[in-house]
Amino acid sequence: MFRRFLRLCIPLALAAVLLPLGASEARADGPEALQTTIARYLKRPGARSAQWGISILDPSDNKVLVEVNPDKPFLPASVLKVVTTAAAVEKLGPGFRYRTGVYANGPVGEDGSLAGDLILVGRGDPNLMAPRDEAGQMPAFRELADRLQELGIREVCGDVIGDDSYFSPRGGEKGWTARELRTRYGAPVNALSINNNVVWVTARPSKYKKAVIVGIEPATSHFRIRNRAVTGSRKAKRTISARLEAGSDTIVISGTLPSTRTFRQHLVLENPAETAAAVFGEELERRGISVRGEVTSLHQGGGEAGPRGTWTLLAEHRSAPLVRALEIINKQSQNLHAEMLLRTLGAELRGRGTNEAGLEVVQEFLVEAAIDSDRIRLDDGCGLSRENLLTPRFQTSLLGFLLGRPYFGLFYDTLAVSGTDGTLKNRLSALEVKGSIHAKTGTLRDVTTLSGYITTRSGRNLVFSIFANRVTSTERVKRTIDEICSLLVKLY
Repeated sequence: MFRRFLRLCIPLALAAVLLPLGASEARADGPEALQTTIARYLKRPGARSAQWGISILDPSDNKVLVEVNPDKPFLPASVLKVVTTAAAVEKLGPGFRYRTGVYANGPVGEDGSLAGDLILVGRGDPNLMAPRDEAGQMPAFRELADRLQELGIREVCGDVIGDDSYFSPRGGEKGWTARELRTRYGAPVNALSINNNVVWVTARPSKYKKAVIVGIEPATSHFRIRNRAVTGSRKAKRTISARLEAGSDTIVISGTLPSTRTFRQHLVLENPAETAAAVFGEELERRGISVRGEVTSLHQGGGEAGPRGTWTLLAEHRSAPLVRALEIINKQSQNLHAEMLLRTLGAELRGRGTNEAGLEVVQEFLVEAAIDSDRIRLDDGCGLSRENLLTPRFQTSLLGFLLGRPYFGLFYDTLAVSGTDGTLKNRLSALEVKGSIHAKTGTLRDVTTLSGYITTRSGRNLVFSIFANRVTSTERVKRTIDEICSLLVKLY
């Protein structure tokens, strides 16, 4: 698709191209007609009540094709992930790899016993559990456990500790709602994350009035299960629910599950680093490495495990190159991964794994790229905050800047593809537009956005940003955005 975006094709005869909405629509033979046609789209029921911001240009000559409130600040929703991932690939490089290490704070004897603690140190890798193998094991933890086994370690006399001190304690998400902080979309940001920092609870029916059958993911004995839920009749009302008791590792399931239903619910982890350490400890046990001590965690400012400078590195897992992580962020719109990436920028380039330090790096990137950011405001890395504000002109300027970077082809491939994958898999899927648009979607309550690159049927390569705020009908606004994109593919 990158080659397709860059190459120029022989223009198709405009006489053979019709608007998707019928012969009554005017042909968009130039910017003025195009602007008029799009203005008519924005006046339709369901669209006209929204606030629109549009910037569409041809980067080959920087010719502006359409502008609607190009310098007005809008809530961007997840389109903001493009800003974060662009800054990351520029400042860290597409080949950057996350490092997760296992350290010891004591000596290893000839008999294979570690006279001290084993510390699992996270440095921001969001994908320690992915991908899984057929046995459901985690390759990162398996790799680290295998290495310890190869070193001859047979026993850990101390604790297994999850160290998440690479990032500062959570903070800075002032634009996130209390409800969002309790969901997987606002899961806690942690330098040692596991399973996207949630535990999934599943239940299926057993016999009538008997306890339901419960499972959790990740499958670990770290959590105590208190199962109070029972199986009801097929017509029973489903009242089953799960909760994680505050300050503990006890999951309580209660209520009734109809005999014909199943149940699945996520619970946000309070201490992801400790959960990661527990799962890693179980991986050690499977390899015959016993642990005498407890499972615990170590945070920034903590000193329970002694001075970090005295620890000995025993094994290290290096992630896939950064661009693979960016694919998950941009194609799947993964909030936690974007927030971890923002703090990684701060930790790597400012020595502080905080939201604020990461945003300093992003602002530095924008200055170096000579992109006017006077009218924008950044509050997080994923776009969930309602304190974020971007302008359509800013966003298309950023996309235009990326066109000239040596990593552009790699970055382009991290975006969702129309009718093909990611958050655009089920949008813009008609044959004539499928695969022609690489873009980032954005959705919040009252907000719908789309921004990226379009390859037209005539071979033109366009950059676009479409923001809609104060949306009352998300589906109609999405349809309008998709019609604008289809129009550009077919006619321009």
